[in-house]
Amino acid sequence: MARFAIVLSGLLLAVCACQPPSDEPSIQVTPDAISHISLDGPVSSSAVAVSPDGKLVATVNPDSDSITLVDASTLAVLAEIPVGDNPRTMSFTPDSKTVVVANHGSATLSKVNLNQTVEVTKYSVGSMPYGVVTDGVHVFVTEFASGTVSIIDLMTGELLNRIPVDAFPTGLALSRDGKRLLVTHFFTGRLTVIDQQATVVLGTISAGSDTNLSQSVVLGVDGSLAYAPQTRFNVGNTARLFDTTVFPVVNLLDIDNLKLLPRNRITLDTADEPVNMPFSVALSPDEKTLYVANAGSDDVSVIDLNTNQGLAHISVGSNPRGIAVSPDGSNVYVNNVLDGNLSVIDTDTLTVTNLVTITNIPLSPTLLEGKKIFNSAASPSLTTDHWISCATCHFDGMMDGRTWMGFPDGPRNTPSLFGVGQTLPMHWSGDLDELQDVEVTIRDIQFGTGLITGSPHDTMGKPHAGLSHELDALAAYLGTIEVLDSPFRDNRAEINIGRLVFENLECQSCHIPPLYTDHKLHDVGTGDPSLERNSHGRGTSFDTPSLIGLWLTAPYFHDGSAATIEQVLQTETVHDVFDNIQTEELTALIAFMRGLPDDNDDPH
Repeated sequence: MARFAIVLSGLLLAVCACQPPSDEPSIQVTPDAISHISLDGPVSSSAVAVSPDGKLVATVNPDSDSITLVDASTLAVLAEIPVGDNPRTMSFTPDSKTVVVANHGSATLSKVNLNQTVEVTKYSVGSMPYGVVTDGVHVFVTEFASGTVSIIDLMTGELLNRIPVDAFPTGLALSRDGKRLLVTHFFTGRLTVIDQQATVVLGTISAGSDTNLSQSVVLGVDGSLAYAPQTRFNVGNTARLFDTTVFPVVNLLDIDNLKLLPRNRITLDTADEPVNMPFSVALSPDEKTLYVANAGSDDVSVIDLNTNQGLAHISVGSNPRGIAVSPDGSNVYVNNVLDGNLSVIDTDTLTVTNLVTITNIPLSPTLLEGKKIFNSAASPSLTTDHWISCATCHFDGMMDGRTWMGFPDGPRNTPSLFGVGQTLPMHWSGDLDELQDVEVTIRDIQFGTGLITGSPHDTMGKPHAGLSHELDALAAYLGTIEVLDSPFRDNRAEINIGRLVFENLECQSCHIPPLYTDHKLHDVGTGDPSLERNSHGRGTSFDTPSLIGLWLTAPYFHDGSAATIEQVLQTETVHDVFDNIQTEELTALIAFMRGLPDDNDDPH
């Protein structure tokens, strides 16, 4: 057990990592007990949080696998505390004595007790936890990979309930009376409303089928109105103009009546200035002002809620993913996760008054630069008017779940970037043969001026590598994006049967393990010649997509025409296997494919 000492509020604290003590009594939580829980105000999951007593500011540091505690009055860093892998959000208990942290990469919660001894306890939860809030007795956590919300006993770590919700749950908000729990869904913009006393879903509110990138939500004090920062995707756009692609908004939702309030929507590019990827929001205590952290354009939009117009536009650090307001409303705190610092904004002057270093990000200078470029829309070299970033469509290297009709080559389902450094070429047409060829994407899709001097080469011609330090840094980062482990690996026997079916059907002739691609183009009967317009004469031949991470990357095919793996296997193309196998074999085959990458694959 590692220990180190810090001074916090005049107390000597020993910080340790430990497992839950075995002699702690189990707490039985009943609906009656839950109904008596009351909070000072609604709480939301965020990458930065202020303790209810206003004395502490806490941040998650995703790349450092840690959290940082800052004295709110002096802005002195009190401690950086190791937690789990890739912490995303956090929440204080109402008494300000405990912080809970969702560790996205290690499927754990960290409970950090801030008493005379700071004690870090880890609880196992479902796959890829993201949002977390607590009422002081329970911990509520979204499980991104499994589409569930778990309710955990704060003291013991016991799983009290697990509630199925829509796919890819992320952010959470808990009402002041502790009765309603709101859940955002990352790729759809839908909002699930849960009666957490009865542990039942009351309903789901749609923000529109074009809505995406929804990772947080905040509630007003009375719990009737919610604010959700989101991005609208105009995938039917064929004009290919940068300002007709994506639109940054804050949607307002009527929680009592379970409906969207479209007339109250705040369209940030007109209310304020063009911004990219509104990611986190915070309300002033009087609920007259909304603060929006824009993760792509590296700024904060300050909105007057009486007029829905901008009051100020404040530049902050790189990739601000969390924002919080002090209980007295005097300060706003912004976690700039790729600078490893905290911006402090004075709400009277609406200016940044302090910048606090909270962590030393443990990435090489090249990788950190590349990661910043990937997530940024702040430079004209990357986009026009702060409009779009690589991360807009490939957040964390994932896909956006959309098929874009206006791509230069034709209709294109956004692929993930998992293992992209090993699975070249890129693009469905296979026309990017090196990672640095994304220079052309930056210019043609994002409408940036580019990272190299002069005109780029043809992507199938001379290499772009070595022409720009920034472009090489971006390529280096792209090469580190790894596939996310599948949560669907429990039934090993069925997966093994599915592997045999995969081999017997000779699927591996094109999808060669361990990357499950042959890096070649094939015409498999899915293309429409009238829609294909790629410039390299590829016609209806497409690059063999890797199957690693298949569980996360629906829809499928170049045009997104198959919503599920089962639909892929029953198209009237070379992929149609329905007539060749039994139902049990089909089930096993799908289980095998959903479980990729497989630990049993030979890495060579």
